[in-house]
Amino acid sequence: MTREKAFTITIDNRHVDVKQGLTILEAARRHNIYIPSLCALDGLPSYGACRMCIVEVDGLRGFPTACTTPVEEGMVVRTETAEIKTLRQEILRLVLSEHPASCLFCGEQEECKQFQGTIRKAGMTTGCRYCPNDDHCELQQITEKVGLTDISYPVRYRNFPVEKDDPFYDRDYNLCVLCGRCVRICNTVRMNGTLSFKQRGKLTTIGPAFDRSHIEGGCEFCGACLSVCPTGTLSAKTSKWYGKPEGETGTTCPYCSIGCRLMVQVSRDRVIDVLPDYASPLDNGLLCVKGRFAVPELVNSAQRLTEPRMLTPGGYEFVSWERAMDAAREKLSDTPPDAFLMLLSPQLSNEDLFVAQQFARRVMGADNMASAPAVEVGSSLPSFLGLACSSDGLDAIDKAEVILTLGFDSRYGYSPIGVRVKKAVEKGARLFTICDTDTNLDMFADAVFKVESLHWTDLLAMLLSREDKGLSALFAGFRDEVDRTRAALAGSSYKVMIAGPEVLRAPQKCEILGVLGEIRHSHGWRIVAAHPFTNLSGMVAMGALPGIKPGEAVRKNGPEPQGASPAVRIRPLDIQRHWKVVYIIGEACPDWLPPHDFLIYQNAFPALSAFRPDLVLPSALFTESAGTMFNVEGRLMAVAKVVEPPGSAKPDWWIMSRIAEALGTCKMDYGEVSAVQSEIRKHLKSFPETKKRIAFTAFAWGEGHEPKVEEYPFLDCQSELDAYRGLPLAEAVPGMKRIQRVPRPAKEK
Repeated sequence: MTREKAFTITIDNRHVDVKQGLTILEAARRHNIYIPSLCALDGLPSYGACRMCIVEVDGLRGFPTACTTPVEEGMVVRTETAEIKTLRQEILRLVLSEHPASCLFCGEQEECKQFQGTIRKAGMTTGCRYCPNDDHCELQQITEKVGLTDISYPVRYRNFPVEKDDPFYDRDYNLCVLCGRCVRICNTVRMNGTLSFKQRGKLTTIGPAFDRSHIEGGCEFCGACLSVCPTGTLSAKTSKWYGKPEGETGTTCPYCSIGCRLMVQVSRDRVIDVLPDYASPLDNGLLCVKGRFAVPELVNSAQRLTEPRMLTPGGYEFVSWERAMDAAREKLSDTPPDAFLMLLSPQLSNEDLFVAQQFARRVMGADNMASAPAVEVGSSLPSFLGLACSSDGLDAIDKAEVILTLGFDSRYGYSPIGVRVKKAVEKGARLFTICDTDTNLDMFADAVFKVESLHWTDLLAMLLSREDKGLSALFAGFRDEVDRTRAALAGSSYKVMIAGPEVLRAPQKCEILGVLGEIRHSHGWRIVAAHPFTNLSGMVAMGALPGIKPGEAVRKNGPEPQGASPAVRIRPLDIQRHWKVVYIIGEACPDWLPPHDFLIYQNAFPALSAFRPDLVLPSALFTESAGTMFNVEGRLMAVAKVVEPPGSAKPDWWIMSRIAEALGTCKMDYGEVSAVQSEIRKHLKSFPETKKRIAFTAFAWGEGHEPKVEEYPFLDCQSELDAYRGLPLAEAVPGMKRIQRVPRPAKEK
């Protein structure tokens, strides 16, 4: 590997060391030398549109832009000469001649800030106090840095209508300075191509072509354009009311198994917005709509449970935690182990799951734990765990020669995977898609198979067949696509399959999971599992499944071929029978709940089914309780406490610890999350400091009994895949209703 050449240049009489390939602007920023710019942004290609970053360079004529001029050895650069300052001010005057800016130069600015802060709620922006970006706008900052105190040109208001029709953010192009950041990040970083410049001259604006709405234009509502906008042109429908955040904290997204990094912004102990972290090596800031826009409304939802309550003949009564603990103790103290069932969510943290299995096994003496994944995949649970917990890393996509997606669409989820696929295709990989509807990756594919999920196993078998026995009548319309796919597979040594969440919706999911296992083990494919069960790997590692103890399923000696070590056996669980007590933690109160005498419901949101829990215990959400999770790659992800829980809500591990203390049968004295982590470390030695990916052994049904399909799960049910702790995101986030994908049967060719 060749090293980048390093040399010295001079900026404002200061000698700085730089590397070849940098621009003057990049070199200056790395040495904390301020050069104003509106269009330049780290991660975006150089553009040179705003002209604010002009500099003087010895030996070069005129005033080159720092963002487009590469550094050269011995270069002498001046950024603050009198002539440059004058030119920058003139450029900024021209920019502001079509931007509402009266308050930038008003002598009563401070009084306005103090007494007119709520004017930002106005629909149209005509001055600073009306702007959603007031006090954290790059244009304001540049005006101050450049020293501009007046505009000598008449200000022209372009009178574009404010666009408020789309789900998550509003657009006021009267504030747009045409820096092009949004267009470039949509096209070059997200590779979505929704945005472009429209019209010409004074009518120039930005948006989807042909006056389509953003939904019609294929917008993924990732919010990348909003994040990079230097003005108040783009504003989130919810966060714009709160003004400048008081601080931000990094944490992990809980909505799927990738575990993207979120920068949660807070004001007055309230989550007001979420931004991407472009420095994250896992996701590179490529958030999906859920991570970007579905957090503030969810955690601040009016539906939140905030106080314990008990069901009485007259309805629900709010009670203290002491009384709630007494009620739990009274019911649990005389419950036999075989009459106790615990339902756990895979969206709980490792710490919550570990304490939950301790509570079931040590406090109640039971091993009866069920979860949504078990219900979702039924008798194929071992196969699914083997696929999901041993998923190849996302970096496998970067190396792929051929990529085949199955039931996968990254428009409104799994963005880091979707963008990696697009970039792999750009570098030469061949892409083939299989789904029952159109997907956002179809336009990048060599062949698209729009086929009902009932026939996916037959299609996969035909594509992987080395012998051409002809096409069945079912796939006769795909003759050319089949030939192209077979040819690409035959000529490739590095093949990647992306198994999407639609696999779990398929009626033939058991057979599909079996085929995927065969593809991995017999054909040497890398398989990336894009599934919705956030901390499924943590559920396995913490031993929160029947028959699996903490750490038992984690390989001790590094990576091995799947199945090389003895399989960990899952104990089949007959959930259908009658239970004395059912204890639900972090999961919905489903309609398929088995018969029971007493129901304890511990969650942050009300039960949405017809069942009425006997005891309701309010729990904290991921923004209100610290912990960890394992993502689909087996990487340990930190979850930070950002704000305090509302009302009397408590972390799940705290609630279980207090109930155990009330029962007095087992000491679980956890006062801090660090105490739980110390206990976990006895089973996973390096937890939680590990930087390595954990790997899992194979899984099988225990006791020599593999349940029949109709035995496990006990009912034909489909859990809500776009939900958090049982609450569909569309119930808490109105914008999600408008983009919610409704699976529909596809017409075959």
